[in-house]
Amino acid sequence: MRSRRPNLLLRRAWGAAALTLAAFAATLTAAPAANASDPDGPIGRGETMDRSWSWVAEQVPYSWDGCHRNQFGCYRPDCSGFVSMAWNLGSSLTTWTLWNVTSDIPASDLQPGDALLRDDPDPKATHHVALFVRWADAGHTQPVVREEYDFGHVAEERTWGNGLRGFSPRRYNRLDDLMPYGSIRAKYDGMGGLNSPLGPPVTGERDSMMGGRFQQFRNGIIIWHPDAAFAIYGDILSKFWATDAERAWGFPTMDEADAAQAPNGMKGRYQFFERGLFLWSQQTGAHVVHGEIYKAFHNAGHEAALGYPMTDEVDEAGGGKAQKFQKSTIHWNPAKGTWITDN
Repeated sequence: MRSRRPNLLLRRAWGAAALTLAAFAATLTAAPAANASDPDGPIGRGETMDRSWSWVAEQVPYSWDGCHRNQFGCYRPDCSGFVSMAWNLGSSLTTWTLWNVTSDIPASDLQPGDALLRDDPDPKATHHVALFVRWADAGHTQPVVREEYDFGHVAEERTWGNGLRGFSPRRYNRLDDLMPYGSIRAKYDGMGGLNSPLGPPVTGERDSMMGGRFQQFRNGIIIWHPDAAFAIYGDILSKFWATDAERAWGFPTMDEADAAQAPNGMKGRYQFFERGLFLWSQQTGAHVVHGEIYKAFHNAGHEAALGYPMTDEVDEAGGGKAQKFQKSTIHWNPAKGTWITDN
């Protein structure tokens, strides 16, 4: 439990912008150096994407001749040279030889830094390779790619509106899928990396259910959306998963932090999500406070006044809801609104 107690006024601000912006700024200042691999060695997705972006930013023109040199080496500025540079290969391969250092993957498993590759014995057919960035649509039919694709053009990121068109999804054999990258890596490193409460990564970064991205670690996850990453772990994560995760509660708007002391002296932890507050203590476990009951809980003074929740919301007669806290129960009814009774 490494979080410091935040300012009380900030802590009580529902979805406070200051918390989100501070966390996002922290991810920027904590960003690690991208160039960490050796030629032809293991490489993480973050480094791959940083290397590929360098040519897009420099607007490197397409050519079959010579090489383009920058801080990432000197590579032939065509489609396969571009991908070779992004993967930090020892030399510029071709669309034919890239098959030798990659493996087939299903299109459903495409992740940033994978490739879309096509060649054909027919000299008039398309011979090309592009680096996959993300899907442009929820149906995963329009890939966003980075590529060097023809004379008169420069390296760019664009959407293939007409789909994969016979291109084969391929993964570089030495790409390390477990290396965190981007905002998730910055958050992980800022928490202490392997020494953080999360432990080592156990999966690569993946799409979340509601448009964000997440990566699972041994003891928790880091989830990103839309421009800041936060960690969820322990009993709060177990409760989050057991209650339909971001489909029910949206994305976290802060990291877990110390909650206030209850009237009986007990202390716990809390974490705000877009549509609910998760509160945990050793004695009461993790529960969610949301909607009209959360508003009443907030107005009454939170856990410092009512104690920690002992249950989730339960149904009451007349279409109402109730939630029991250590000192009181908050009731809600569509006709009466909310009221509080002593336990």
